[in-house]
Amino acid sequence: MRIGELAERTGTTVRMLRYYDQQGLLTPQRTESRYRVYDESDVERVRSVRCLIGAGLNVRLARLVLAHAFDQDVELPEDEAGCVPLLRLLDEELTSVDARIEQLTRTKDHLSRLVVDVTRIMREKVGPELAADCRPQEVGKAG
Repeated sequence: MRIGELAERTGTTVRMLRYYDQQGLLTPQRTESRYRVYDESDVERVRSVRCLIGAGLNVRLARLVLAHAFDQDVELPEDEAGCVPLLRLLDEELTSVDARIEQLTRTKDHLSRLVVDVTRIMREKVGPELAADCRPQEVGKAG
């Protein structure tokens, strides 16, 4: 498939796919006229790239994680050949992800309690039937 189709199937832009290619996150085949050509496995790879970057990993770490996840040999730059800087970076990133998860969990707990409290107040003020009509359908169960 061509770059436009991959962009459409993955919900990203052609420009972003070119950037991923430049950064070594994607390695498309090339036609004789130098057009990028992608296969089905690239759809999942782009989704993985977007997930990793969306989770806060920088491009360098995302490239290493992807190489490992897709069973490719991980090639370290010479300055990281001893692995100590890489291990430190990965450990710091893991600590950062854990902190974000804890913060999101606290936020979710606060929101869940708020939904319960507002639902209770609405029931007291307007009655259970009207309170149910006021609650957005997308709101998850409190708990």
